[in-house]
Amino acid sequence: MERINQSLSQLMNRKEVREAYESIRRRTLNHPGVIAFLNAHPELEEKAIEIGFTKLSEYAEQMDGKTFIEDQAVIPGHQPVLYVDLGQIAIRYEETVAHRQARRQKEMDRKFKSLFLPEEVREASFESFDWADDARKIALREAMRFVTGMKARQKVNGLYLHGSFGVGKTYLLAAIANELKVADIETILVHAPGFVSEAKRKIRTESFDSFLTSFQHVPVLLIDDIGAEAISPWVRDELFGIILQYRMMHRLPTLYSSNFSGEELETHFSIDGSPQNKMKAQRLMQRISTTTTQIELKGENRRR
Repeated sequence: MERINQSLSQLMNRKEVREAYESIRRRTLNHPGVIAFLNAHPELEEKAIEIGFTKLSEYAEQMDGKTFIEDQAVIPGHQPVLYVDLGQIAIRYEETVAHRQARRQKEMDRKFKSLFLPEEVREASFESFDWADDARKIALREAMRFVTGMKARQKVNGLYLHGSFGVGKTYLLAAIANELKVADIETILVHAPGFVSEAKRKIRTESFDSFLTSFQHVPVLLIDDIGAEAISPWVRDELFGIILQYRMMHRLPTLYSSNFSGEELETHFSIDGSPQNKMKAQRLMQRISTTTTQIELKGENRRR
């Protein structure tokens, strides 16, 4: 130990090392944040300051005045804070407001999964929804009522939004999902044709069961453009049927958008119109109609 101390003493005696140390010392002790800290703690003895100098230097290297230098961070997104602990200088790291907000945004974004839809839907909001006519006001009111009920952890019915192409059905579903993510309610918004194609691709893989389960269990499922998918008995009975039966039994809300009215969607599900297919289509539509409020959206095509 004595030999080590002698080596350190010899090292400190080297002119260039000594000058470098003095430069760091001056820069640290002249740092506005360090000066403010020492002025706020006159009880600190000179020995305590010497012992705690490395803490003061660590602080000064990461702060430009009172501004945190992100590139110099010891812990990304966390800025140093000096304090006194049992008469000694100590340092701790606190998450910055910007880092906390970014982390919170990422957490919220994970609550809203959109599949087979353009990224723009993630920007949808109630504030930007065009409610120029009575039908759209009703749709917006029902959407807001649904969100309010979900935030209050009530058991609420879903919505079935139908109307012609481009009237804002997808946008309103996405706005609902965005409102729910702020309340930490997980959602999946899925485009029906893409969903069906992906299910067909996964059917012979080990991941199919977990794929199906994710849609059964998610707290709020939003199915966009239902009726635009390529329908078959398997899609109707083994895909939509199984998912919607589970969700109905467990009172998990499902929301839909479609270019079809309820009656038209039932015709779509009946495929060839045979008695057997008609009966199965009616059974599926009953799961939809008894768990949703049907709302017609009117207006001109806003995608032109």
